[in-house]
Amino acid sequence: MLVDDHRVFTEALASLLETEPGISRVSRAATLDGARALLGTDRPDLVLLDLALAEESGYELLGELGDRPDSPPVMVLSGSTEARLIVRALEAGARGWLTKTTPWSALVAAIWQVVEGHMYLTPSTLEPVLTHLLTDLHRQRAAADFLDQLTPRELDVLRCLVSGMTRGEVAQHLFVSTNTVRTHIQSLLRRSGQHSALALVAFARSLGVAGIDETEESEILRPPGSPS
Repeated sequence: MLVDDHRVFTEALASLLETEPGISRVSRAATLDGARALLGTDRPDLVLLDLALAEESGYELLGELGDRPDSPPVMVLSGSTEARLIVRALEAGARGWLTKTTPWSALVAAIWQVVEGHMYLTPSTLEPVLTHLLTDLHRQRAAADFLDQLTPRELDVLRCLVSGMTRGEVAQHLFVSTNTVRTHIQSLLRRSGQHSALALVAFARSLGVAGIDETEESEILRPPGSPS
């Protein structure tokens, strides 16, 4: 099944696919509702999905199909080669990503690979995707190292900042001087590679660091004798 709102492209591709040995029929849908209707009455062996459908997003259908174990495999057919979008689609359950400029022989080979249970990325998308994933992995490791290197007091200061406290409020809450708080914040900025307290707070939240008030509340609500 082809899900694409570019009628001329869809008709041309469907006609070519139907001449390919082993492909008996190609259904078409230009909207998500049209695709859902076809999936309910005429389940295909493979869905070729364009993610940009007029005012709709193909990610919605991709997510729906990814949540159902009996769904046909989905391969994205897109005009984009942006690694971030490709990774997002793969995380949502896509089994491959093809650009609309993929040579015919490669497109057919990719279709059969996915139908047979494999994944497929064109060579032009494989390198940026791997680079994106490795960069993200390095960022996660650096973030983990950042938290591991913090002293208990630095972590308290960071949690106070995440709670929205000013430097004076942090000093009052932790019973230290504002100069001490300033020193800790400078250390946190240096360790994290951030350039402002605002960026530091955003970075900390991305790592799952809770505010000091959230931490203290959870301590209060924890039943006596429960593990910390």
